[in-house]
Amino acid sequence: MLSDILRRRTTRLLTVVLALLAAVALPAVPAQATAQVPIFLEVRGDNSQKLAGIYGWIEFNDSTTYTYQFYLCRESSYSAAGGYVLINDRATLRASYSLNYGNTPIAECRYPAQLYGTTDAVGGTVRNVTVEVEGVNFNGQNQATWKRRSATYDNPFN
Repeated sequence: MLSDILRRRTTRLLTVVLALLAAVALPAVPAQATAQVPIFLEVRGDNSQKLAGIYGWIEFNDSTTYTYQFYLCRESSYSAAGGYVLINDRATLRASYSLNYGNTPIAECRYPAQLYGTTDAVGGTVRNVTVEVEGVNFNGQNQATWKRRSATYDNPFN
């Protein structure tokens, strides 16, 4: 009977020791969760009237891919609004959009907006993504000027 008690205690002690050794021997791998970062860009003209806007989110999946979804809307731009997605501060255009009006009403815009989105696998390291919106301001004196606003989002996986 005494030998059964000793054997059970020894087995329990050995189980605890092995569990502790396993915890020390296996390195902890930090979890890298992706997070959606909101995009809220508006370009304004004279008298602070909104020309166009981009509203949505961007998410970095890893060091080489990202996903975005946004609405592009024209409000008081003299001509069609433009939206651009660029990578790594390069002038190389990844995507370009221009529209007069979209087909989806959203709260941020007076007129319906157009939805755009994709997952982009670049084939190299994505350090950052820049989103830009543009519209044309017409000042009523026969002068039209392009107005642009952009925001750059850094990839947390690099």
